[in-house]
Amino acid sequence: MTRQVKKLAFNPKILDEEIVKDSLESVSQLEEKEPIYLLGGIAVQSYLPTSCRRPTSDIDYTLVRPLSYPDFREMMAPVAEFLRDKGYSTETKKGSRASLLYVVNSESKEGLAIEFPRRSNESFQKRKSMLERELNNSRKKIIEERKISYRVACPEDLVVPKLVRSINSLGRNPDLEKLIPDKLEGLSYEDVERAIGKINARRQEAMISPGDIKLAEELRFVSDLYDVRILAEIPGFNEKYLLEVENEWRDINKNPELRDRIFSVTFPSIE
Repeated sequence: MTRQVKKLAFNPKILDEEIVKDSLESVSQLEEKEPIYLLGGIAVQSYLPTSCRRPTSDIDYTLVRPLSYPDFREMMAPVAEFLRDKGYSTETKKGSRASLLYVVNSESKEGLAIEFPRRSNESFQKRKSMLERELNNSRKKIIEERKISYRVACPEDLVVPKLVRSINSLGRNPDLEKLIPDKLEGLSYEDVERAIGKINARRQEAMISPGDIKLAEELRFVSDLYDVRILAEIPGFNEKYLLEVENEWRDINKNPELRDRIFSVTFPSIE
């Protein structure tokens, strides 16, 4: 079973759920000896109130050193043990570019994936300065209702890769234009509820047809647009640091027309 197929077999989760909190707590024990921080959907949720959290099926981490699959298995052994002691079953898998620990509730059979990208020494050296910058600018968050903290990439480092991915996806697949709003949308409670509902409906379609690449890309595209928009509105960005991050991701300016189209519906400051 491929990574995408297996992940779509699980209902998406938000930060408020026990399996997510337990997973974050299990990995937090590594922070004393490993340079790690959180990226992806759960990281985005960490900056948002419950009503704005978009469900996701994985917890994405980055490690600021090379990481092979055998190294991953060794590093995650105490994490898996912690989770098994909590009553979960665990399984490590080698994906195409990431190493995964699947965490499954033994009773409900609901689960999620904890992911770390694999990096050879060569690929790590190419990204070393970027990863160190992201770690240095990351922030500590508290697991709600627990006296446990975890480290999360800052909003600027979360949104720029999503912007780059959205721009590249739109350039590769012009049909995605139909999923872009005509203008910057409001973010009232009803607006947010409607946006998350649309994403969840698309996810349900993808779960029914897990091998449909088009559906998977559409789901990722609308999810990224939502994440950028909500982060721009709620925590907001440090404009100086945002520009620094953008300058490091040069692909963001490869197609100015598509870049401006994406920015027009995600950033309030863009007219």
